[in-house]
Amino acid sequence: MANAAYYGTKPSEILKATATLDFASIAAGAVGTLTATVTGAATGDFAVVAPPGNLNAGLVVSAFVSAANTVTIRIINGTAGAVDPASATWGIAVIPA
Repeated sequence: MANAAYYGTKPSEILKATATLDFASIAAGAVGTLTATVTGAATGDFAVVAPPGNLNAGLVVSAFVSAANTVTIRIINGTAGAVDPASATWGIAVIPA
């Protein structure tokens, strides 16, 4: 087991939100980007998203705090064709750095 660093963040300090995201169709090899509000988020914080369970196969998701109170969610389409993800509720967590 790898050693984990303790950053002093208590579970109560983790910022949580949900957002209904409706990405437009994403072409093969392209990236779709949307933002969501997470009150208290600051640039440099860690951001994690929980996509819906029905997210299309072949899509890769990432997130980061792009501005105060704003998390940017990116979906990379690694498939050979366009994909139009269904509108869905996503979970978002921000851990203070």
